[in-house]
Formats: sequence, C-alpha cells, structure tokens
Amino acid sequence: MDGILLNKKIGIIGGGITGLIVGIFLAKEGHKVSIFEKNTLLSETSSKTTKLLHGGLRYLENFHFNEVKNGLNDRSWWLENFPDHTRKLKILIPFKNIFSLTLIKSFFGIKLYEFLAGAKNLGKSSISKQIKSDHFVLKDSYKTYLSFFDGSMDDESLGRELISLAKELNIEILEFNEVKNFDTQGAVNKRHFDKIILAVGPWSKMLLEQNKIKSQKDIDFIKGSHLIINRRLESGLMFSGICKSRYIFALPYKDHTLLGTTEEKVSHPEFPEISKDEMKYLVDSFNQILRKPISKNEIISAYSGVRPLIKSKENFHKSSRDFFIQENDSLLTIFGGKWTTSPTIARKIVTMI
Repeated sequence: MDGILLNKKIGIIGGGITGLIVGIFLAKEGHKVSIFEKNTLLSETSSKTTKLLHGGLRYLENFHFNEVKNGLNDRSWWLENFPDHTRKLKILIPFKNIFSLTLIKSFFGIKLYEFLAGAKNLGKSSISKQIKSDHFVLKDSYKTYLSFFDGSMDDESLGRELISLAKELNIEILEFNEVKNFDTQGAVNKRHFDKIILAVGPWSKMLLEQNKIKSQKDIDFIKGSHLIINRRLESGLMFSGICKSRYIFALPYKDHTLLGTTEEKVSHPEFPEISKDEMKYLVDSFNQILRKPISKNEIISAYSGVRPLIKSKENFHKSSRDFFIQENDSLLTIFGGKWTTSPTIARKIVTMI
C-alpha cells in the first residue's frame, strides 16, 4: 500500500477565507471535507479587509522577506485564477520634494518588492511629476509621485465564486453550526474525522484552551477600521497617517473610495466597531494631503475587523502577518495569516496531511 494516497475525512472548524481555501485545496486532492461555521461563510474577519492582494510592501521595513515573497507568489495565484474578481492596481505615493530622503528610501523599497516578485511582478515602478487624481485633487505642495503596482479584489463576488467552487467539489458546508467541543483525536460535535483543521483566526487560542489543549502561540487582537467615502478614484493612493508611524491607503472601491486602515489593539475579537478617534484619524490623515477636505456627509459607511497577529516580543505595529501551524495528533491549528496568503497555508496543510 506504500505510495497510495488514502483519502481522509477532514473537518474544518471556521469558514473564513483560510478555512475555505484549505477546504478547496484538500477536496481537489480527493479528501472528503466538511466545514463548520458559526455564522455564514466569509462573514467575519475575512469580509473586513482593505481589499488588497499584496505581498506587504511595508513588511520589508521589518525584514519579513519570506512573508513578502509568499504574499507576492499568492498575489499572482489570485490574479491568474480569478481574473473576473481581481485586477492589477496602480498605487501612487505623493511627495513634496523629489530629493526627499523618504522618497529615495521608498523607491529602493519598491524596487526590492519588484525584485522579490521576480517574473510575477505586475509592472514597473516610476517617478512622475504629474498625476491625474480623478475626483481627488491633492495640495499643490505635492509635486512628485512614486507609483507601483499591486493586486486588488472584489471580495464579495470573489467570495461567491469560492463558495460555488466549494459546492462543486462536494464540500459539506455547515453554516450556523458553532463548534465548541473537539479533541486531538478527531472528534467534532460528536462526529469523527481523520483530521481536524482549526481555522478560526482570532479565536484560535481561546477555542484550544476551552478544549483543554495547550496553545503554542499567543495572539494579539489588532483592530483595523475602514471608511467608504463618496468620491471616485481610479488609481490608489498610499500616504503617511498623521501619526507618521504607518501608511494609509485610499483605494478605488465600487465607484467610491475605500480609506484604511487603522491599527488598534483590543481585548477581544467580538463585534469590532470603528471608534470616533479612528474615524478622525483616517479623515485627518487624508485631509492633510487633499486640496478639498472630506466632509462628514461624504462618509457613506464604515467597517472594522480584527486581525489575528501572532504575538511577538516587538511592538505589535511591527508584528508579522505570517502564519504558524500547531500539530496535536489529528488536530492542526492555524495561527495568523491573511486573505492573500491563504493558498500558501493551504499548500502547507495538504503537505502535512
């Protein structure tokens, strides 16, 4: 029997993007997959993103090269496999001075980003003195623009296609089916599986401990909030927030503009909401570069999600978005990760199983 693939019964707890993509990859390998989700598929953290498919340009500042490389490879996978729901997006970074040290640093950072992408690079970066800023007009003091390319997605339509694909692969989808009890021997809600995948994002450590299983990782709950602004934008913008310690994106989104994100540590992942301080931070940060400031009546809506960052000894602003898989007999627990790199996580899970 050596060398023969023995298809297994796999129970996946968590129907976010990681659980769904892992399930799809496993089903394509011939395994029988069931996904348990306490609400509906892709309704929690996975629906609260900045809608980018990216390697994480800013992660280069903290030398997370492997994470960026994985992200760039997976960015290409999404664009190639789901062209109807993803696209290449030009992003501009405005500067006041062409001789700015920050511009020079950013230019070399983007060139490294392109180098890491290799043959999967989406386009050549450039420095320009002109910009067509659509319905946004930046202040006259911004005379130089550094451009690069990343990927973006319509996560709603992409999510619908992924769910349809899961059904075509005969994945059993168990929505509104919260799992509280499981063990390391394959038991989930009185059902038995050959392998269990725990893919619940920010809830990983809590569910392990509730079931008397030691967690090898601690989690930081980091809330990211976004605003939808009633102005149109063709290209994306990337600029420093008023705190100067992180970047903010203004991105085209369904004939409007998506503005985000914040980075705020919270005590739990349940029911995140944007605070008045976060809203003010995003608006004030954008207004510092705009000739015509955003007014409150231009804010259409807001949403927040909690990222499950693996806790590190560093400040959480420098934490990696990389992932870790904990193995306990028949139980595999996924820590960390993000929408873009869910295919890399899935490939790792397939290999382990």
